[in-house]
Amino acid sequence: MNNAAVTPFAPHLGPWKLLIISLVGSLLGFQLVGVFVGAFAALPFFDGSIMELFEAMVDPVNKPNVKVPLMIIQGVGSAFGLIFIPWLIYSKMFKLPLNFGQSKASVQPIIFTFLIVVFFVVVNSPIGEWNQQIKLPAFLSSVEAALQAMEEKMKVITEFLIEFDSFGAFLVGIIVIAVIPAIGEELVFRGLIQNHLFRITKNIHVAIWVAAFIFGAIHMQFYGLFPRMMLGVLFGYLYYFSGKLSYAMLAHFFNNGIAVVAVYMHQLGKIDYDIDSEESILWYQVLISAIVLILLLFAFQRNVKKEALSE
Repeated sequence: MNNAAVTPFAPHLGPWKLLIISLVGSLLGFQLVGVFVGAFAALPFFDGSIMELFEAMVDPVNKPNVKVPLMIIQGVGSAFGLIFIPWLIYSKMFKLPLNFGQSKASVQPIIFTFLIVVFFVVVNSPIGEWNQQIKLPAFLSSVEAALQAMEEKMKVITEFLIEFDSFGAFLVGIIVIAVIPAIGEELVFRGLIQNHLFRITKNIHVAIWVAAFIFGAIHMQFYGLFPRMMLGVLFGYLYYFSGKLSYAMLAHFFNNGIAVVAVYMHQLGKIDYDIDSEESILWYQVLISAIVLILLLFAFQRNVKKEALSE
């Protein structure tokens, strides 16, 4: 057990109470308060009132002028709900330290983290394909239809947002899609929720997997639930192995950032590979990647242990 990966929160508050506070505070901060704060921040970039902006957000694909405001709302909402609100609750309301072993990351583990993410994308691909093909029982056909419609709508909106018409738009995409979620989501799901679950269950593996499931479910996309959950598992173990949340944040940034860069490079005609392609990765490529991934995880764990001993 790597005790460095468990934050010593004040025991008198209780892990269940802190878990609920983390979940409710972050969700309300992001989904409610963050959206309104983001909308006011985006208003100077929208030709209309705030109510017209909210109306345009219902069908953004057919309202091209709402793309920039929507990106601003997404970025500000995430930063507010997943970074500022947890900091406010813990540091100011409960006077608790938010310390997750945030010392400086070293070059070699950063390289390992990047390679781990690259090979994990390949290993995780079959899980994503399986998740996409899940069929619910016949009596849940209406639920299945609603989930598929929601998934298709999210896909269309995502494709709309990542159609970058300039380098500046690409940089905004990196900040909104990669930087802010990497910091905010890891702070909440690994730094807070995983720690609270460990205090409840006394089992770090249960804590990692349950936190990862919550991480996957909270995105409200059933047909992406399991690959996203497995990403959460990876981030959880990188945090556990190292005792530093910074490596989980880096892995999250690399995962999202690689996708954004690949989309932009494809749009520029620099690469042939289309990240939205439904072509399956061959089984032997998955197997080789899985073996390399395991070796990289062992190397990462050994490296960060040496690093911890030298500090």
